[in-house]
Amino acid sequence: MAVQAAGIFDIRIPEEFNRVVDTNISALTTNASVSLGAGTILEGPTWVPGDPGCLIFSVFTYMNYGNTGAGLRKLVLPNTVTTSLAPPAYTVYNGSTLDVHERLISCQSGTAGLRVVMITNEVVTPLVSTCAGLKFHSPNDVVVKSDGTIWFTDPGFNGNTATPPQSGYQGGHYVYRFDPTAGNATCTPVITDSSIFRPNGLCFSPDESLLYLADYDNRRIRVYSVSSSNTLSGGSTFATLPSGNGNPDGIRCDQDGRVYSSSGNGIWIYLPDGRLMGRIITGRGVANLCFGGTGWRTLFITAQPDVLSVQLRVAGAVSRKKLQVSPTGGPAVNVAWPWPSTGYQLQASPTLGTGTWTPVPHAPSVSNGLNLLRFDVTNSAAFFRLQIPSP
Repeated sequence: MAVQAAGIFDIRIPEEFNRVVDTNISALTTNASVSLGAGTILEGPTWVPGDPGCLIFSVFTYMNYGNTGAGLRKLVLPNTVTTSLAPPAYTVYNGSTLDVHERLISCQSGTAGLRVVMITNEVVTPLVSTCAGLKFHSPNDVVVKSDGTIWFTDPGFNGNTATPPQSGYQGGHYVYRFDPTAGNATCTPVITDSSIFRPNGLCFSPDESLLYLADYDNRRIRVYSVSSSNTLSGGSTFATLPSGNGNPDGIRCDQDGRVYSSSGNGIWIYLPDGRLMGRIITGRGVANLCFGGTGWRTLFITAQPDVLSVQLRVAGAVSRKKLQVSPTGGPAVNVAWPWPSTGYQLQASPTLGTGTWTPVPHAPSVSNGLNLLRFDVTNSAAFFRLQIPSP
């Protein structure tokens, strides 16, 4: 039985929903409003950690890619918005994320875009614009795995390209994996299922063993198993949204594996077993979402023409950071992890699992994009992890 709380929550499983959201609040927070006129779309919210941190999001007008004012915006809480980056003519930014070094990775579309780029200090570096010599239709959303691989969808929404097949372009609307490492970049189609006409949002489960995909036209969320070699299997239906409630778009997981999907006028929240536990109702069309803020416990929502936020009781499953531990030949080990790792804390324990984890008090050095720390081991075993402490 559904329960309506304060007009903004549609609660299906109360005990589960209350673990996530404080239902005593009466309204979502409106942090920004941006309009370029009719057809304005706010997309791709991405939290950039720091002091104080900021939210980057994109603004464009549907099917009008030469419009003035499109580009990336920066929101500093609570409500200060500035232009972060204006795109070239007839190019728009859509979905974005951070890579393992906290650089912005963004999908460019529009008639002059059609590629995935990296943005550092407002300098745009193209990463991938073709696969097997063929252009994309319109890269849309993107996620980065802890091994550095970049996964993105190409549904053709904003590229003004004809329905495939079309000469010089990919043979369909696919999902891709791009590996930029070791100076030998490769791009590989990983989902080419013709029944998924327009793949949209995507995200990994907290342990990266699952990939969730928004099957936009079929109103489904698909789930795939991810192997250690980054191949996919499965593709079963995780959830189906009822007709009349929009189509799944952006997807994110929290640290406990719940799945959050934007669709219609709200955010749909599912348990890891696929049961709908409830919705956050925005009252306006929602495009995308992300976790951010202190402890990654704020859910940011682009709901036209606003950026909304709500505080949660759980943290988002932010990009994992891989630890590398190597022996030194003596009573010490070298520990390395990606730099920067804003907000993360290196912790150590003499036992695994339920052992006592204590912060490592030493500051690491930085070299070649890695935090480096030599750690003296006084016990027969030592275990390390990177955690974002609870606020």
